[in-house]
Amino acid sequence: MNFKQNKMKKNLLKGLLLGCSALVLLNGCVKDKYSSNQAAGIGPSYVRITEAEVYSQFFAPFLTVKPITVLSVRRDAASSDAAAATNVVALTDITANNVSQSSTAETYLAAFNRHNGTSYSAMPSTLYTFASASDASVTKTSTGYSFNFGPGDFAKNLTFNVDGSQVDLSKQYAIAFTITNTGGLTRKIGLDTIIATIAIKNKYDGVYAVTGTMVDVTTTTLTQINNFLSVGGAQYGAPAPQQYELRTTSANTCDVYDNYFYGAYAVAISSQAVGAAITYSSYGTFSPQLTFDLTTNKITAVTNRYGQAVPPANGRTGRLDPTGSLNDYESGTITIKYNMCQPSSVPVAPYVRTTWDETWKFLKSR
Repeated sequence: MNFKQNKMKKNLLKGLLLGCSALVLLNGCVKDKYSSNQAAGIGPSYVRITEAEVYSQFFAPFLTVKPITVLSVRRDAASSDAAAATNVVALTDITANNVSQSSTAETYLAAFNRHNGTSYSAMPSTLYTFASASDASVTKTSTGYSFNFGPGDFAKNLTFNVDGSQVDLSKQYAIAFTITNTGGLTRKIGLDTIIATIAIKNKYDGVYAVTGTMVDVTTTTLTQINNFLSVGGAQYGAPAPQQYELRTTSANTCDVYDNYFYGAYAVAISSQAVGAAITYSSYGTFSPQLTFDLTTNKITAVTNRYGQAVPPANGRTGRLDPTGSLNDYESGTITIKYNMCQPSSVPVAPYVRTTWDETWKFLKSR
């Protein structure tokens, strides 16, 4: 049946990540462990990038120049004397200049994309300028930025003025920095390098609750994922209903990402053989991308983000089911009926193997 069984996100880890995601917005998700000596004021004073290792920000469309805080550098002073000292910390921009250690001599960002399955685009200089007036103690240098911590200073922000009219909605822009001079402080390992990303969301972008049905004409024991989540989802911190993220890929297209249960570009499904307990799976190399008509909000196409009819081994493609009663977006609700076509399993045109008939209701921004 050629299913792809992905590794599940553990409930505890997911809870920690969700907690940090919320707190990062307040620059407070990093908890440092101090030794007893440091608590007594005789340990090291640290420097770190608060939002490391990846900090992604998404914004509603704007055409003006908008100040955006890209990251924060924090000094964790171990004593009152350390807090009263002066430290100058240097941050180097490594997005375009740094070369990885690989034999291909690819850039840092290219290496990160390859290792993490991301597709970040380097932030062009035409998109932003340094907001020098935001804090006189943060200055631009030939290689990056300098942060001057004076007595009583604990955190400094790096702010860019971003020109929304220059943003391509199909891209998630990224810029990478690393601490190259600690100014006499102690580097927090793992919190000294960051990729900061900026992207514009289209109007369909967000987190949606998913309900509905699924029919696989080749395997009737495979059904919509809520059938599993309603009985077994709680152990993974994912009780029914399922949730999808619609992630902007252009002004009128979104990739569908499962950040709730599977943690992948995948459509999770319930599976229950005769006499066996219900479990879960997904179809390998299949994940829908939606295309909308910006005027009517009708869904005009569903395709497979892994490519239509690739890999040849399964030939899976996405298709908008023409019998769907609405197939549209209205007031935060998506009504959609779509198919996965697979000629290797269903050799008669239009090769429809699986049909989802669902309603997705907007829950929140992502």
